Amino acid sequence: MAPNPRAPRPTDNITVILHRPAIPENIGSAARAMANTGFSRLIISCPDTSDWSTAEKLAVSASGILSQAPRCDSLREAVALSEATFLVGTTARNRKYWRSADIATAAPGICSRSLSERTAILFGPESTGLNNEELTLCNVTVSIPSCGALASYNLAQAVLIVLFTLMTRVLPEDEPEPARYSSREEVEGMYGHIQELLTQIGFLWEENPDHMMRAVRNLLNRAQPVEGEVKMIRGICRRMLWHMRNPSS
Repeated sequence: MAPNPRAPRPTDNITVILHRPAIPENIGSAARAMANTGFSRLIISCPDTSDWSTAEKLAVSASGILSQAPRCDSLREAVALSEATFLVGTTARNRKYWRSADIATAAPGICSRSLSERTAILFGPESTGLNNEELTLCNVTVSIPSCGALASYNLAQAVLIVLFTLMTRVLPEDEPEPARYSSREEVEGMYGHIQELLTQIGFLWEENPDHMMRAVRNLLNRAQPVEGEVKMIRGICRRMLWHMRNPSS
């Protein structure tokens, strides 16, 4: 008798993306943290080091994760390669248009979504973290609480804490059927329709429409609209634009 197939786990669909890492010891330690917590998908975006031998020494038994990790020339290329439709950014502080959730609070939702769609956890460079443009790509942002003099954690430490938190998240037995979420292309199409409509009614500043669109994105990303809701929003925008262009109809 064939064994029962293993139930899908959150770790199966989650990719770790290290963007612009500069310290090889951190890269290797991050790979080891992945092996400790059951994650195996790693992508390295725009690395600022070529010392891979040192990284492998720190990875120890996780050198296979490191050696198989693709290296990309841009963050957008890394996100596309991950096939993630749900992108989680990590940041040490709140920004004007981003209010990050504590990783322990956000973990249940991240794990739940990863059961039905590709998910990526994005970590920024050691010196600056992710900038505003990079955070704009993310659906949600998370942070690790601290109470000491330093708000930010070492990159490898941050990877370990985030992945450990996700690993220890146990989905309840009565977890509802996973929701259907739209592809990244469909979500970006929704934002395109919203921006077109807001431009038509004069809500966006012509000189800098991206400024207000970041706030709109943050609002809807926190709501996490499912596939049907994305289609509904796009339909509303299309209908309103049509009536604006055909006022006598």
